[in-house]
Amino acid sequence: MAMAVGARPIKAPGWSGGARTDLALVDCDVHQTVAAPEEYLTLTRAHEGETWFDAGAWTEDLAGSYLAVGRVDDAVRTISNTTRSGCAEDTEMPCELAEKLTRSGHEPHARPLWQQARAGYPGDVWIYVQAGIGYGDIGDHAEALELLTTGLELALRTGDLESALEQLRPSHASCLSALGRPSGEIQERAAQGKQGETGER
Repeated sequence: MAMAVGARPIKAPGWSGGARTDLALVDCDVHQTVAAPEEYLTLTRAHEGETWFDAGAWTEDLAGSYLAVGRVDDAVRTISNTTRSGCAEDTEMPCELAEKLTRSGHEPHARPLWQQARAGYPGDVWIYVQAGIGYGDIGDHAEALELLTTGLELALRTGDLESALEQLRPSHASCLSALGRPSGEIQERAAQGKQGETGER
C-alpha cells in the first residue's frame, strides 16, 4: 500500500528503505508483513492527529497480514479496535473483513463485526445488503433473509435514498424461494417502491 502524501520514512524493525523512493517497504515474508505494520500502527496511534499518518489504511493492511498467517482473532481485534477508536469513518473496514470471514468459513468471527457495524451505523442500508448477500452465497438463507428483510424495511422507510432496492429485492426473493416461502407483503411494497423510482406505471 502506498504511503500517505508527505509521509516520512519509517525507521522501525521489519522495515527497509526503498532504493529509489526511500519509503518504507514491507518484507514479502508473511510473518515480517505482520511485524512491520504492527510497528507502524503503534506509531500511528502514538501520533494521532498528525496528518502524515494514516491509521485506517494501515489497519486494513495489518488485518490482512493477520489473515495471511491464520491469526483470525487478531484480525478481528485490530479492525474492531480501530473502528471503536474513531479512525474508521464508516462501515467499510468491519464490513469488508466480515464478508471475507463469512465467505472463507469463519462466520462466527464475522458475526461480531456485522453487529458492530449495525450498532455504529443503524441507518446504513448497505450493511444489510452486503451481509445478506454474503450469507445467502454461503447457503445460510435464513440468516440472509432476516438481514435482507431488515434492509428492505429500512430502504422503504427512508425512501430508498441509497438506491439499494435494486439489489435488496432480488436477493430477498431468492432467499424466500430457497426457503420455500411466499413473496409476502414486503416484496409487493419493494416492487412498488422500485416502480416509483423508475417512473413505471
